[in-house]
Amino acid sequence: MSSADAPRRRRTRLAPEQRTAQLLDSAIRVFARTGFASGVHAQVATEAEVAVSTVFLYFPTREALVDAVITEIDRYLVNLVANIASTRQPSVAKLLAILHEFSVTVDTAPHYIKIWLNWSTDVDDANWARYVDFQDRIISAFSDIIAQGIEAGEIVDDTNPLLGGHLVMSGGHMLAQMKFSGRTQAEVDEFARVLVRGAAPVKGAAGAGKGRRRRND
Repeated sequence: MSSADAPRRRRTRLAPEQRTAQLLDSAIRVFARTGFASGVHAQVATEAEVAVSTVFLYFPTREALVDAVITEIDRYLVNLVANIASTRQPSVAKLLAILHEFSVTVDTAPHYIKIWLNWSTDVDDANWARYVDFQDRIISAFSDIIAQGIEAGEIVDDTNPLLGGHLVMSGGHMLAQMKFSGRTQAEVDEFARVLVRGAAPVKGAAGAGKGRRRRND
């Protein structure tokens, strides 16, 4: 059978919301490889196996494409933190659970974490202001968890929730790098425990609270 006689592959027709989700997933994969500076509609079309015009139909400009990717990364990570923060468990357990779930995401959704790493380091990019806003919301969530632990009598009284929140947030970068470099989950979880011990020292732990400043109100 010649190529001319071969049956043509029929394109799957998707509902608009399904096509949007498919193209967004493809865009995330592309941007994880290229960064925000290089990803374009044609690459997304190739990834999704659709015509370039289809990508433009759903994302008319490159800015719209980048905005959709950033919005999805923001939504995913903010929800990850919020879902665990709302559970009924001690504050330190919440922080450890968030960091563990984040490290698991490196395995289950590595494209999301790669984009987060790229987004967090390009201070000259037009999207830096959006990253600062995203980061502030995550840090605020961590700070609230630590403050709740202080109020519950779990965490040392003079712990600074804001600085603790920054410490946990900054540790996320190293945690992701450990996973990408092949460290075991056990090693990553131990790193998280050491990190949280510094950010939110538990009452009664050896050396907890020594030399710490009183938290800012």
